[in-house]
Amino acid sequence: VSTQNTHPTVKPQNLLRYLISMITPDHGIVLDMFFGSGSTGVAAIAEGYHFIGIEALDTPQEPYCTIARARIAHAMRGEA
Repeated sequence: VSTQNTHPTVKPQNLLRYLISMITPDHGIVLDMFFGSGSTGVAAIAEGYHFIGIEALDTPQEPYCTIARARIAHAMRGEA
């Protein structure tokens, strides 16, 4: 599975990491109700937080759950 991100509204990791660190309390959990391709989860992992991501199932036009799973696995191995 590729870790390439083809989601149309990808956010910069530096911005997400900054926002997460500013608003999430120590030992907090980041909740992203529109998880898309997992950018918020990748940023949460990089900042040392746990997260919960919610997204609709994959479709042929929007395979974002598959992309998110691959990106999160990649980040958890410390390769983000």
